[in-house]
Amino acid sequence: MWVRSGRAIQLVAVATLLFVAGVAGAQATRPVQTGEVVRGAARVTDSDKLVVDGVYLRLWGADGPELAQPCFFANNQPYDCQSIALRELQIITAQGPVTCTVQRDTERTRRTFLYGICLTSDGRDVAEELVRAGHALALVDQTDRYLAAEAVAEAARVGLFRGRFIAPWEFAATVMRGGEP
Repeated sequence: MWVRSGRAIQLVAVATLLFVAGVAGAQATRPVQTGEVVRGAARVTDSDKLVVDGVYLRLWGADGPELAQPCFFANNQPYDCQSIALRELQIITAQGPVTCTVQRDTERTRRTFLYGICLTSDGRDVAEELVRAGHALALVDQTDRYLAAEAVAEAARVGLFRGRFIAPWEFAATVMRGGEP
């Protein structure tokens, strides 16, 4: 839990600005259709977002920590879980071209974004790998396909499950309402 302080308010303000900037920049650089397949080197832009073949995508069914999101080790020491998740996504996608099938979400707050079910060059599901490592949560509003991977991470106490955290969608919703988590 955060205490009201200048630093906490500053972090929330930065997260809000970056979230709004991310929303504004979330358009594909070229038109794509649902079901279209894009392939190429992945450029990771956030803990659950990447650009493949000029198309900005969020991972379908997974939600990683947001910038400035508070996470804590079991000993209550804070750590930057967003940066760790971003790095893990870079590692997962670094071995070669990534192939993504473009998806759209019909949920009101997510329908303007493009999503992708992405596979590594050796056929591994990128979102599943990230969730299994504990660096993202299964976004069951979209699909339940990653719940088993999340259960594995939680049982192994890896990634976010090493300590305390707020679900990324709860953190983002709180920040967008102008509050503190």
